[in-house]
Amino acid sequence: MSGRKRALKITWRQTWPIWLTFGLLFGFGVFGVLVLVPGTQSPTKVLTIGEDVELAIGDLQKGESRLFAMPLTAGDKTEFFIERGTDDNITVAFASCRKCYRSGHYRQGSEIFCGRCNEPMERLGRGQTPASGVDCTQIPVPFERSGDSVLIRVSAVHDAFAQWYVPILSKDTPGDGRK
Repeated sequence: MSGRKRALKITWRQTWPIWLTFGLLFGFGVFGVLVLVPGTQSPTKVLTIGEDVELAIGDLQKGESRLFAMPLTAGDKTEFFIERGTDDNITVAFASCRKCYRSGHYRQGSEIFCGRCNEPMERLGRGQTPASGVDCTQIPVPFERSGDSVLIRVSAVHDAFAQWYVPILSKDTPGDGRK
């Protein structure tokens, strides 16, 4: 055996199919990300204590929800969203349901999903009353609509939270198996 090593010389003509394959795979990956991944969603706006929310209806994209986080008196916060439907109806509701409140929520596309059930939460229409039992329904928040603007008052959010969530959360203890 000879101690000489043979040098491997590969030319461009021999490797072009490999580079072409990698280039095509990279191109399809970039195209898939751009087409299949939804656009960036607006971040949750954190409100200060006592701050009302007033938005122009024209600033709301149809079918896209905007989230707001509002501080509560106990140092906790609650999140609610405002959404303009395709038929220009406005929906304002809490982002988490009463059943799985501590599990939170997440957005996927234009829908808000329950953090525990991993399913879209049912929305009540304006004027509908939530069931007395605990269910996976988003509770509406009263708001005022005048002309081309929407006003959500802090007092309305606090009153709706106190009516629909506080009685359930006060029964909930950390050791009862809920998240």
